[in-house]
Amino acid sequence: MSQEMKEAGKRACYACIQWDGQRSYYADKQIIKVDPGKEGLCRVSHKKVRGSSQCESFYALR
Repeated sequence: MSQEMKEAGKRACYACIQWDGQRSYYADKQIIKVDPGKEGLCRVSHKKVRGSSQCESFYALR
């Protein structure tokens, strides 16, 4: 598992509140530690999607 530090403002599934994949969110720095290639459940589409995917229904982490 290769974890990367990503910006929280990106329109990607790993930065969406509706994605149930494994990640660590550091709100003070606006950074997410995630493996973007891993899959997680999207609560909007009810399907498994990669963290690097993008969708129309994006809700940013706060």
